[in-house]
Amino acid sequence: MEKVSVIIPAYNRSDLTVKTVKSVLAQTYNDVEVIVVDDGSTDDTRQKLLVFRDRIKYVFKQNGGACSARNLGIRLSTGRYIALLDCDDIYLPEKLDKSVAYLRKNRDFGLVHTSAYFIDENGNYIRRYPFFFTSPSGWISDRLVKKNFICNSTLVLRRECFERVGYFDESIFMPADWDMWLRLSEFYKCGYINQPLTLYRSSQSYVLANLERLKEECFVVLEKTFKRRSGLNRAQLLSNVYCWQALGYLKINEAEKAKKELSLALEKYTFNLQARCILILVKLFGKKLFKVLNRFKVI
Repeated sequence: MEKVSVIIPAYNRSDLTVKTVKSVLAQTYNDVEVIVVDDGSTDDTRQKLLVFRDRIKYVFKQNGGACSARNLGIRLSTGRYIALLDCDDIYLPEKLDKSVAYLRKNRDFGLVHTSAYFIDENGNYIRRYPFFFTSPSGWISDRLVKKNFICNSTLVLRRECFERVGYFDESIFMPADWDMWLRLSEFYKCGYINQPLTLYRSSQSYVLANLERLKEECFVVLEKTFKRRSGLNRAQLLSNVYCWQALGYLKINEAEKAKKELSLALEKYTFNLQARCILILVKLFGKKLFKVLNRFKVI
């Protein structure tokens, strides 16, 4: 059996980190290496994890962000496969078994991700992800550059992937995962298992409080991509970022700010039909649109 190294960056979420570790240790797949990289926690994370001292590798480092913690964990890992799991998410029992089986069967694929169940801070079910569609598989780069549809904590990949594309960019914080998936997708086929195998804790308070930073970092990710790939529709892709920003403002019921971002999206690329449709809806319904979209879990 080939070893899977599960990398868990942890920061000040001791109780949830314990639940996360337990979910990995309960996997039906037997050869698992669990590496928890404590990114400078000031709570009782270290003490809470002592109960697992003989079953996991625990490393403490100065706070440097989730990317630096992931990178350290990857460097310390010894598995043939590497799985990335946030410290507040949960693996369902067959997560690693089915992911490894997929990569064994599809040897020309470098990585695989799955569907997930979104849960709230208290572990209550929100919805299944993806909501409207099944994620594509194969050579997904052209789709992925338009929108990040890979859910964090569902990815398992071959070790050699990092040897080829490098590690997470530690200068990027919020969309660093998208940057990594884009780089991987340019060299490797990506698989998809249409079965929820991870419980993803959807806590968007930080993102929604830092929408401007998210927008600027998305622009950074795209600029990096433009340097690697010629022929991309630069205006359209930049326009998409403004559209995502508008949806973010709709989530916090900021209709006027959403309209501004949608207008910028259309200035950048006048054929952005999604932006045009949402702008019409915002103008027609204003704050009422937030209630409708939220009720049907569109946002």
